[in-house]
Amino acid sequence: MIFDLQSIGALELEEAGIFTWNVGTDLVFGDSSVALLFGFPFEVSMTGQKMSAYLARIHPDDLPEVALQMHNAIASCGTYSVQYRVRGALNVYRLVASRGRCFRGGERDMTQFAGIIYPVDPIEPVQ
Repeated sequence: MIFDLQSIGALELEEAGIFTWNVGTDLVFGDSSVALLFGFPFEVSMTGQKMSAYLARIHPDDLPEVALQMHNAIASCGTYSVQYRVRGALNVYRLVASRGRCFRGGERDMTQFAGIIYPVDPIEPVQ
């Protein structure tokens, strides 16, 4: 979905977003800022979708590092911190930073990943 600045508002594009990922069910839930940063309709982001939908919006050159950092956080039940480019609501790549932490119960399906993502650059596109 492609949005325009009149329908969104420039300030909304600059807000940090909060997300959670239930690793066992592979569902990611994000707030409206996450939806805008990844170019998803708000209701889709807030009701959950597969991680693969989010990964598909990451710049192909950045995807291996993002995947490695996520894997390491899950394997160690540790923290995650990475910058990457994501194709967002304006259908251009923007540099974002994401930080989070993995939490695990006794079972793999109890693994949760929670974090924050925020734009690093101004609204201009990143190549």
